[in-house]
Amino acid sequence: MKRLPKSLPTDEVEINVSPLIDMVFILLIFFIVATSFINETGLTSKYRDTAKNSLSDQPPLSFQLPSSGQLMQNGSVVGLEEIAPIVRNAKGKSKSLILIQVSPGSKAGLATQVMDQAILGGAEAVKLSPLAK
Repeated sequence: MKRLPKSLPTDEVEINVSPLIDMVFILLIFFIVATSFINETGLTSKYRDTAKNSLSDQPPLSFQLPSSGQLMQNGSVVGLEEIAPIVRNAKGKSKSLILIQVSPGSKAGLATQVMDQAILGGAEAVKLSPLAK
């Protein structure tokens, strides 16, 4: 049997981690530079309540949409093309607020067209409400 020498020359294996550390620092710098720091504040409301007492002295200009499909103002039938001139010729604060009273069963497309015509006539706010029976 062969005898092994008591002390063998051992090669020490050394892991070089300096390229790994360099890569980690490069990634860290990249993510710091690529990140945008934005201070996000909460949403601010620019809603203005139109149900003030100052508007209560004049009733709003109102249109009615019964389920028959006609468009009415103060009991008389008006055409869709007449809405913008009616709103333009309205006086004071009633021009700024338009009320569309819609009955159940009326067409939603007609209500949208009435709203568009009122805005074209210069209305600042258009509100929908149910038509009282």
